[in-house]
Amino acid sequence: MATGTSPDELAERVAAHYRLAVADLSAADPHAHKLIPALMARKRNVVALSYTERSLVVATADPVSMEAESELHRISSRTVHFEMAPPELLAAAVRGLYPEYEGLRHEVPPLTPGAKGGPRILVVDDDPAVRLLLTTMLSRKGFRVAEATDGPEALDLLRVGERFDLVTLDLRMDQMHGLEVLRNIRSRLATGSLPVIVATGTDDPATEMELFEAGADDFVVKPVDPRRFLLRIRAVLRWRSSDPLADLF
Repeated sequence: MATGTSPDELAERVAAHYRLAVADLSAADPHAHKLIPALMARKRNVVALSYTERSLVVATADPVSMEAESELHRISSRTVHFEMAPPELLAAAVRGLYPEYEGLRHEVPPLTPGAKGGPRILVVDDDPAVRLLLTTMLSRKGFRVAEATDGPEALDLLRVGERFDLVTLDLRMDQMHGLEVLRNIRSRLATGSLPVIVATGTDDPATEMELFEAGADDFVVKPVDPRRFLLRIRAVLRWRSSDPLADLF
């Protein structure tokens, strides 16, 4: 979905969200790439920038990938530190650093692969950087992901019969507050039982009560912790699929 934001701008916003540096691929140590095998560089779409005896700085488009961090640590025997870069620039850099790149059979994991048959998630957030993070995170775990840039767009998608298994909903959006979106979802027969997890900027108990009273299944506090976020989604989907009273909500 078009956002009007350039890849460089998105990379900067994601980096700021996770308090990371923006990678300067042109300043990479010419020997650093030798610490990462070509196959892994392509599979994870990463570029080694610099290294010491104990650490390795890596440019990535997916700073929340625990699998990539674990693999890089295991291969290099160093502590891995991520910096953010646009995926297209990373792919080009990998092709330049590894002449054997074109002979590899494995594909670079796309940002939004949409695994066949996996639960379908609607990510609703007016911040393109947050949408990119959540979509990447979910897609890499096998979920099929669609995006809405604000509340009205999300409700339009649900109104035309798009089927989703769960919605992640930002609370504070300019076009329509998340609470209004949530109440609208709960008021409709077709979406009344749709699981909704709300992302908030506060853990205030009053806000928590307001969300649950409006019908939220759960909430997470921004900035989103990847592992906790995924665990909450899986828990809600598991509970809803096994709860005989779910259709009464």
